[in-house]
Amino acid sequence: MSPPILFLIAAFILVAIVGGIAGVKQLDEATFAQVRLEAARDALGDLFRTQLGAENAMRGYVATGQKVFLEAPTEPAESFDVQADHLAKELLSLGLPAAAQQVDDLRTQHDHWAGAVEGPLIADRNRPDALARQTNGKFITDQMRGDDNVLRAEIAAANESVQSTLRRRINATVAISAGAIAIFAIVSVWFALGRARAVQALAREQSLVMALQQALRVDGVALPRTQLGFAYTSATREALVGGDLIDAWRSQGDAGWFLIADVSGKGIEAARHSAFAQYAIRTLAAETDDPADVVARFNRLFLETFAEPGTFVVLFVAALDGRTGVMRYCSAGHGGAYVRRASGIEMVAPTGAVVGLDREQVYETGTLRLAPGEMIVLATDGLTESRDEHGVFLGDDGVIAIIAATPPDPQLLCDRLVATVTQRAQGTIGDDLAILALRLLAVDSTLEPLTFTALGTTN
Repeated sequence: MSPPILFLIAAFILVAIVGGIAGVKQLDEATFAQVRLEAARDALGDLFRTQLGAENAMRGYVATGQKVFLEAPTEPAESFDVQADHLAKELLSLGLPAAAQQVDDLRTQHDHWAGAVEGPLIADRNRPDALARQTNGKFITDQMRGDDNVLRAEIAAANESVQSTLRRRINATVAISAGAIAIFAIVSVWFALGRARAVQALAREQSLVMALQQALRVDGVALPRTQLGFAYTSATREALVGGDLIDAWRSQGDAGWFLIADVSGKGIEAARHSAFAQYAIRTLAAETDDPADVVARFNRLFLETFAEPGTFVVLFVAALDGRTGVMRYCSAGHGGAYVRRASGIEMVAPTGAVVGLDREQVYETGTLRLAPGEMIVLATDGLTESRDEHGVFLGDDGVIAIIAATPPDPQLLCDRLVATVTQRAQGTIGDDLAILALRLLAVDSTLEPLTFTALGTTN
């Protein structure tokens, strides 16, 4: 081909990649805004429940004279004013100044209720105007309930606008990428002189798809006092993105979080769900140190955001203290979790059902401790469910055998597991596969080699 033709093809490839990356960035921004709006709606619910709790406590005391009503916890960890201040600032940052002003109005009404109703009645529940003050308090609370409904409608409208923007950006990203690839295919075919050039054009298209897939995937960062290994391989070469997700991020000091998830579906929808999961979980983890609380709140957000039947997320999220080795985790239906210790290999059981089935699903936080040199290995079901040429699953026993036979290097182990699956499947795997391996380092970062004497499985 002549230089002008090569330059034109290179320009098409560059436009496709740059357009894809720009589209993904816009998708991330819109998804993060959606998560923040959902969190703001929950914060508004907490704010109003704080008011109702204080009113019920006051009414119980006035009716019975029992101070136990006043001693019972009627509010969350933060006061009404602090909650309102946080919510108003968040709404302002989301570009909703009218909603922020309504929150300030709610705070004013609450302060008026506290000064005109709650304070006087708690000071003297038998005062002559007690009934009138309680009636006035009911009127104030009803006004607050009306303002709460208006605020919810405004947040819902903003959320719908974000979802509409998100859909437009997804469609635009797909259209730009598809258009660039289509033009590239036309130009390639037009200048093709034979089968060899057609094959060469197809190879370039596949390279473009792989480049876009790399642009859409986000890997984690090393956590304090650990070695991390990552591996990801897709069963669908032509898909731009998959539903498997690996992430790791630092929180504070020697602490950090890591996550592996398998979102149902393929393609752009799976990417949308995966991006939502990543940013939602990161946002929720910044507000609490309890993995079960993170997963429970994410489960509610996921069900409220996505209405597609049969959509679910299998995930394992954990908070690790790199200095003590204490790991607190929540496993939402995730089966592929293994801990390699000097005494053997343990399997980590799920602590709750998969995300996306039941809004009231209860999750539990499990705790385990890693000693220096010990390692946790997480993998999506593409590992245990991989088949050989006879259709035999690798299974947990096969995975454990590979972990036991591999030197305790996280990246080496991840690479060997992928190589085993690929070899068993004769080069064509049947499902997306993501693997994360984390090894705890000693405080001084010097480790003696681990000696495995009695490797086995502990359920």
